[in-house]
Amino acid sequence: MRHLFVATDLSDRSQRAFERAIQLKSELGAAVTLLHALEPGLFPAIGEERYADAEDLLQNQIAELPEDKRAGVASDIRVGEPFSTIIDEAYKHDAELILVGQPAKAGLKEFFIGTTTERVVLHSDLPVLVVNEPVRGAYSHVMVAMDLSEGAIRALETAYRIAPDAEFLVVHAWHVPLMTFGTNDAAERVAVRKSRRVRERVDRRFKEFLSDLAPQARVPRFELLEGSPDVAIRSQMAVFNPDLLAMGTHARSAMKTAMIGSLSREFLAEARCDMLLAHA
Repeated sequence: MRHLFVATDLSDRSQRAFERAIQLKSELGAAVTLLHALEPGLFPAIGEERYADAEDLLQNQIAELPEDKRAGVASDIRVGEPFSTIIDEAYKHDAELILVGQPAKAGLKEFFIGTTTERVVLHSDLPVLVVNEPVRGAYSHVMVAMDLSEGAIRALETAYRIAPDAEFLVVHAWHVPLMTFGTNDAAERVAVRKSRRVRERVDRRFKEFLSDLAPQARVPRFELLEGSPDVAIRSQMAVFNPDLLAMGTHARSAMKTAMIGSLSREFLAEARCDMLLAHA
């Protein structure tokens, strides 16, 4: 990756995102831009004071880096609605990945319109890395929730780019439909055939996708599970203990302006590991 874009609200949560960006910079040789979006509509004197304070804080963050890691790291401050400013500036800088800190606790406003992190995930065409945990080194265990959507495949591709040496586990789960006709034996045979067809189709498509990855990419372990996706993901997380969970995300039709896909939003709120989310 050539350019990583870090959004900061000057909190400890954002500091973790910046530290992850610096770790990735060392691994990938990418440039890093650290952006703070200053809220609009302030009285001029207050706005100028906050701008100066933010500028000092950002410069200090960069100055505290070891000298050999400062090259290619820049800061910027813009005035505007945070989520849209983050996305617009990331595009202007030709960034390939947006990094944000763990979402703040949601209040009543966020319940209806989403946190800044959720809104960035919803509206950005760039993959978004949500950094929840302190940085202890490169990612070593990456789990991908694979529903075969373009967003999930893009999330897997991005995960390979930022964690090429990690151990990968890809999980795909599906519901087996209940049969309401015929005898119990007949219904069971139909369900078994349906399950086999789904498994073969998923396995074939996933192998086709893997063949298009870089030859040096480590082949992941692939688990095909029957049942609810959220239950399957949680059960595999408990065993695999990933430090990064990657998944595609999409909105639900008319609710697009209010929420991201329910499953990704659920894990965004509760995941203890970092999360990588991508649209198609």
